[in-house]
Formats: sequence, C-alpha cells, structure tokens
Amino acid sequence: MVVGLTKLLNMKKLILLLFIPLVLSCSNMESDAEKVCDLTTLTINVKPAMKELREKADYGDEESKKEAQKQLDKLEADIKLLQAVIENIKIKYDEDEFQAYLLENCEGFKKMIERKK
Repeated sequence: MVVGLTKLLNMKKLILLLFIPLVLSCSNMESDAEKVCDLTTLTINVKPAMKELREKADYGDEESKKEAQKQLDKLEADIKLLQAVIENIKIKYDEDEFQAYLLENCEGFKKMIERKK
C-alpha cells in the first residue's frame, strides 16, 4: 500500500511539473506532439494505480475505502485535466495530420490507440 501511494504522489508531482510548462510555452506541431505524447504516456502509466485504488475503494475497511476513493477522485480529476490539455493542443492542427505524426513518433499514443481497438 505504501509503494502504491508513493507512486501516486510521484505521478501527481509529475503531472504538475508537466502541466505548468505546457500552459506557458510557445509551440509548434513538433513540440505540441511531444507534449501530447508525454501526457498520453503519463495517463497510460497512471492506469495501474487507478485500478489498485478502485480495488481498495471496493474491498477494504471503511476508513481505507474512504481514503482510496478520495485519492481516486483526485487522480481522476487530474486525468480529466490532462485530457483537456491534450484536446486543447490537438484542436490547433488538422486531426489526421496530427494523429499520423503521433502514430509515427509516440509509443504511448500507439499503445493508447491499440487499447481502444
């Protein structure tokens, strides 16, 4: 449990570290694609922690259920924020061209597309 919480806290710090430069930086398609790639990869990497928190929220004593649900709610809100940032970047470009660039240059994006199939 401690290891999972440590990973979760580290991911939250990483989310903040990635988010601030995203909002403040100038961009072009290559740099925006790199940002989307990083955020997509981060989102994929958070999924196991979310699964673990869901299990704790469903199967534990009442106190641990409440704590796990609280952490899960916060993490889900962070993921929604990341997804909004990704969408705000993607709308600046032709969808097909941007997606093709991501598929060619981003392993995390490729994994996400494969999981959706």
